[in-house]
Amino acid sequence: MAEALGISASIIAIVKTSRVVGNGISKLSSLRQAPDVLLALNNEVTDLQCVVEHLLDLERQYQDTLEDAITPTFRRAIERTNGALLDLENLIAYRLTKIDSQNGRLCVDRSSWLGVCHRIPQALQEIRDCRIMLSTAMNLLTSYESVFK
Repeated sequence: MAEALGISASIIAIVKTSRVVGNGISKLSSLRQAPDVLLALNNEVTDLQCVVEHLLDLERQYQDTLEDAITPTFRRAIERTNGALLDLENLIAYRLTKIDSQNGRLCVDRSSWLGVCHRIPQALQEIRDCRIMLSTAMNLLTSYESVFK
């Protein structure tokens, strides 16, 4: 049961982190002349949020049998997703944004953007891969539940 609680906490952490990352990317992609890759990353994070929130609903629904259904592969998918989102959150919070000295608001650090813009396509692919892995794991969990229920 403790194992299932750890999975629940991990999924909830992913939900929260994906919201923070989504807000950060939205802020970046709202800039005039935002690169298409940022818009694509924003879409991918939004899609990942939908998958993870659905996964959280499934986890709540099946939490009694979840411990038996969770495989090491599923755990790795959750850990990889959490890591990818935390990396992206750090990139946005510490490398791409800063506090404007004139008005005290969060703004995009344009000079830093030039130094890290090459990492955005990699982040896009990592988030896409995580979404696919979690979708597959979610389908397996649903199948497991329907067979062994």
